Amino acid sequence: MAILFTKLSCLADDQGSQAKPKVWIYTDMSDKTLPGGNHRGTINDPDDISAMAGYLLMSNEFETLGIVVASTNRPDHAKTPHQGEWAKRFFGNAYAVDQIPLNQRLGEYPVELPFMESSIKSTAERFDPAQDYKSLLKFNTVQALLDKVHHTDEVIHVLCWGSLTEPAILVRHLISTHQNDLLSRLKFIAHWTNSPLHQGSVEHPEDVANCREDAEACLYLKTAAKNGLISYYECGAIGQHGIVSGAPKGKDFYDQFRTSRLGQIFVEGKFVRDRVDHSDSATYWILLGRYGVSLADIASNGTNSVEVELRNEEKFRSASSKIHEELLRRSRAAANH
Repeated sequence: MAILFTKLSCLADDQGSQAKPKVWIYTDMSDKTLPGGNHRGTINDPDDISAMAGYLLMSNEFETLGIVVASTNRPDHAKTPHQGEWAKRFFGNAYAVDQIPLNQRLGEYPVELPFMESSIKSTAERFDPAQDYKSLLKFNTVQALLDKVHHTDEVIHVLCWGSLTEPAILVRHLISTHQNDLLSRLKFIAHWTNSPLHQGSVEHPEDVANCREDAEACLYLKTAAKNGLISYYECGAIGQHGIVSGAPKGKDFYDQFRTSRLGQIFVEGKFVRDRVDHSDSATYWILLGRYGVSLADIASNGTNSVEVELRNEEKFRSASSKIHEELLRRSRAAANH
């Protein structure tokens, strides 16, 4: 397969130049009560629900531009209820309650949560590298991100919690329409689309669920990053095997979150092996740079060596107690405790 790119002259690095990182999230998250064929008898893994609740507790640290849910190629999602509306109810109602005390005690929490349902959810669209994607009429949630890019000179951090279809379509569109300069305003930060240590192997690090989900999209973005056209930060499995594996264990600890609405969602999203699974959260903790791993610890060219992944995994494991204590502090603040 031939993949053609036009080389960018440079990639901007704005780390530290703005008060709050601008964030756009693509997640395959959906309502965990929808029945499906996975081992839980549901349609989706609910770990992103816990990750999102954690993000909302931390959301005064970020400028959230958009949250796209149900960004997935799985055809069994096609006829499910509107997941953007579900997210607005499920998270929005909880956030509306918790936001008031959070702003009173911590401040600068956003008024609105920009949830939207993915434009690929109902079509099960997979990235086709033979297409130029010059038109985004079918992809309103790709166009929505592009509109944000057009209206800022600052970098937007695109957090990828599942399929890479929509990010790949955006990059292909910008190259096909000769808007390569806009690529420097994007930093893609991906959870587990490559790992030589977990699921994948040294020989085939791409053999992981989030890359297999749309292998063509994954290959396209990794090739673009390798060629220096985009900034793509591969977290690997450091969220799962660092933040989650290093977390406090036990019902007594996590029951402390249940006094706030967001804290309750955080705990109940996915609770397994005596702890919360919110592994995708690695993508936003590294933006803060105060919790073991920062963007500077990860290559921007999409690569992820054994040595780097292991080192960052250990750093996150060491910082995991601090991460969970910070989340608990905020959950208590939301409950006026």
